[in-house]
Amino acid sequence: MAMYLTAHCLLKPGDQVVVENPGYKPAWQAFQSAGASLLPVNVEQDGLNIDELKVLLRKHKTIKAIYTTPHHQFPTTVTLSLQKRLELISLSAKYGFTIIEDDYDNEFHFGQRPILPVSSYQNVENFVYIGTMSKIVAPALRIGYLASSKELITKVGHLRKIIDAQGDNMMEQAILQLINDGHIKRHLRKATLLYKHKRDLFEQLINEHLADKVTFHKPEGGLAFWLQPKQAADLTKLSKALLEKGVQIIPPDSFSFGEPVNGLRLGFASLNEEQLENGIRAIAKLL
Repeated sequence: MAMYLTAHCLLKPGDQVVVENPGYKPAWQAFQSAGASLLPVNVEQDGLNIDELKVLLRKHKTIKAIYTTPHHQFPTTVTLSLQKRLELISLSAKYGFTIIEDDYDNEFHFGQRPILPVSSYQNVENFVYIGTMSKIVAPALRIGYLASSKELITKVGHLRKIIDAQGDNMMEQAILQLINDGHIKRHLRKATLLYKHKRDLFEQLINEHLADKVTFHKPEGGLAFWLQPKQAADLTKLSKALLEKGVQIIPPDSFSFGEPVNGLRLGFASLNEEQLENGIRAIAKLL
């Protein structure tokens, strides 16, 4: 809903939005529902390709926003480098486009302190920062939040009332109480330790069963791995074959702009150790 509200309060038919490729298609659909067209930029080891973005900005005069997942890029899990963050903010000020920052799992990091959100920098002018409580508390808790300028927040508030006049006030108050009482912070500490253990186990399983078949980098945060087969493989066919064995993965066409990318995003957070091993074994056998 935050993405939809942002799109319809910020964009108009004919506007263009730059998106990461591969990226998060539900957000793309929200922008298209507001009449905007999409311009993809590729993702590198340190985040979105800034040089490609510069070319697009010089070529197109109707770019209104860029949608980015800088903390753990979806689906590749890479982190946007500090240098690129500063360049992105500078380009936003120069060309006047809005940075729509989807920070869907900022709370989960296992190494050093994470880089702060792009929207937290003092010199960022045009931004929308979007987050969610569903990964912090429970997947069924569909409560999100956004931060932006007073002008945009006012527009979002008016549209929100048209869509849903009241919202879930009881649940929102309950979450607020959990935050104020410190329960959320304590829960996050425990959850992070659990997810760190699962991440390390998942790395061991990949090295044990898939080391000769895929390349990957151990993520410093987030709840997923990004695997790239060393040889070309029909990953859509793979996903269908896995489903027949009771293993579900996201097929690459679900996050690709045009031609499906050669990569697998595998989440580990909701699975137990036996399920993780069975899933990796199944992928190894079929690859």
